[in-house]
Amino acid sequence: MRHDEQRPTGGNRNVSFAFLMLVVLALAVSGVGCPCVRNAVNADAGLRWWLFSNFGASKVCPEMLKRGVPLKVALLGPDSVGRYFPAQCATHINDQEHSMVVDVTGSGYIVLPFTRRVGFYCGLSVEYKPDFRLEEDATYVWGRFSRVISPPDLRLLGVENQVINLATQTPLGDLATVLGRGVVESEIAKGFTVVRLDDGDDFALGTLNPPERPKRYFKGVGDHVVLESNVTDLATASRDYLGPFAVEQSNAALYARFRVAGAPVDYILVDRQTGDAWRSPYESARPMAASPGPTIAYGQAAAGEMTRAFPVDPGSYYLVVENRAPAAVGLLGMPMPFEAKATLTYSVETGAR
Repeated sequence: MRHDEQRPTGGNRNVSFAFLMLVVLALAVSGVGCPCVRNAVNADAGLRWWLFSNFGASKVCPEMLKRGVPLKVALLGPDSVGRYFPAQCATHINDQEHSMVVDVTGSGYIVLPFTRRVGFYCGLSVEYKPDFRLEEDATYVWGRFSRVISPPDLRLLGVENQVINLATQTPLGDLATVLGRGVVESEIAKGFTVVRLDDGDDFALGTLNPPERPKRYFKGVGDHVVLESNVTDLATASRDYLGPFAVEQSNAALYARFRVAGAPVDYILVDRQTGDAWRSPYESARPMAASPGPTIAYGQAAAGEMTRAFPVDPGSYYLVVENRAPAAVGLLGMPMPFEAKATLTYSVETGAR
């Protein structure tokens, strides 16, 4: 394991489950640049649906399977507290209703008061009514939530507090409901907007209309393309597996921009194969252990801001962030008030070395 000593450099998106499904709409139509074509497309809902169903729908699942999804629990605030990783996906197009049903299964983890780390399997079937609009400098893609086709199929893979099961009542409600809401309600039921720009794809829950833009956490830098930006809360003795992030160009680098509040955050860069193998025991709530494979870069981010550059070959990578402060656990597993939590605002970008 080597410490990264790369120089700083340096913005964007709050990725969610919905983004991974619908950003492909922007990919399907972003090449339409002529104003006359834009106006014709924007004025014709049938044409927009035809473009999506013929060019975008087939890309939905490949995009979904590329990356994990930050999870939030509304009662705990706006920051993510876990992540869901789609593993299987299928889409079903309804031309009459101009809708799309997405079936997805995968696994993930979430860190909650009382239970602490919980690993789970979840299957979902959700219907959306997608649409988009072409602007001169951006493509707006909307995923208008229609309905959940069936309740989430939830199964526990492991719980750090071993007296817990899905029916257990926690201060936030029974665990099955908390997980279901974390995967479905906070990430899907509000609908979402993707704004495709030259330097990345911005995501926001709810509906934004041009020229509104989602909030960016960092100012854009040069030729950087933003892969993901979010805020994650790291409880003591917990980590978050950011990514995986695909790097397709040669002579490129991954750039990580951090703003840390609270406890320091360790960061570890590994390839996807190593990260997948490392994530599995974490989801099973086994004791935290070091990476089972080679580490590309390692370092620590103290309170404040910093940027790190990681020159990498084309491939797929996890950036694992970790709060190594020991857990302060009191009666019934509840975290103590003096727990050394870390709040990490981050942007992961790619660009030339």
